[in-house]
Amino acid sequence: MNKRLSKSEFLFAYMIIISLACLVGGFFFGAYYMKSKIAAEQAAIVEQQRLEAERERQLREQKLYSEQDFIRFYYAVYAPFLELKRVHFEKMEAWPDQDPATRKDSIKALIEAAKQTTTQLGKEVPLPTSPLLVQAHTQYQAGARAYLDGMKQLLSDQNNNALSPDEITARLALTNWFKANEQFYHSLAAWESAYVTKQPLPKELPAAVSIEQWKQLPFHYKTYLAATAMTAHNKWGGYNPEDLTARLDLLFESDDVKNLGIKDLHAAVRVLTATDAVHSGDFKEFQHKHYSSLKTPEIPLYR
Repeated sequence: MNKRLSKSEFLFAYMIIISLACLVGGFFFGAYYMKSKIAAEQAAIVEQQRLEAERERQLREQKLYSEQDFIRFYYAVYAPFLELKRVHFEKMEAWPDQDPATRKDSIKALIEAAKQTTTQLGKEVPLPTSPLLVQAHTQYQAGARAYLDGMKQLLSDQNNNALSPDEITARLALTNWFKANEQFYHSLAAWESAYVTKQPLPKELPAAVSIEQWKQLPFHYKTYLAATAMTAHNKWGGYNPEDLTARLDLLFESDDVKNLGIKDLHAAVRVLTATDAVHSGDFKEFQHKHYSSLKTPEIPLYR
């Protein structure tokens, strides 16, 4: 016969079951707690390692893009490029009023100027702390050679006198110069990141930049974006990216933005270049009023 448990035996069995349940529950709770604690500790270690790596990167950047490199680069590379560009647009401005013989002389003068620039850019320039400037130097060299070849081809073209200045510019291979400009102004943004804002540069260029986003950006990074916009729109003029930046800043602070329906950087660049609103020297014209406290490398570009 089955013997029924007494009340005391029943309570004893019940307590054993409860104890086992608590033991099993405590085990799993303890395991979960330990797992969570280990995961939190690992996350903290990873975050600490990330912060240390970021600090180390910033420390390394403090040794990059020295003032001396910018000074060397400006006088040995960028100034000769600017001079060739100045002569080019000076000749193109006079082109419509010239007769065929004078136009031929203008092309010859540009060929000689390009030869001199190619020779100057062919010299070695020590830039030990500035990898982007090294790359830009190579691109400016290639750009000068391509310009020289283009002008020689133009001289041999029997229809050269019939071309307009815009058509002449369109026939030149400017890819290297666009790339060189991007690298030069990227290096200025890197200098700004390391010495001024103390904030890392974005890893990738933004696909689009709204007006409000533009207003929050530091000057040299904006100018880097202006250089890339000139490449995207294939705009090569007598002005520099900092001139375009100054015009963009003025435009974005005006009521013309709403009136023209401009909502982002590329729309603004299209409007400014289509209306010939950007000119060489625009940055320096507005520098005293709008950029008096701007920090820059000690090069004539900003003086």
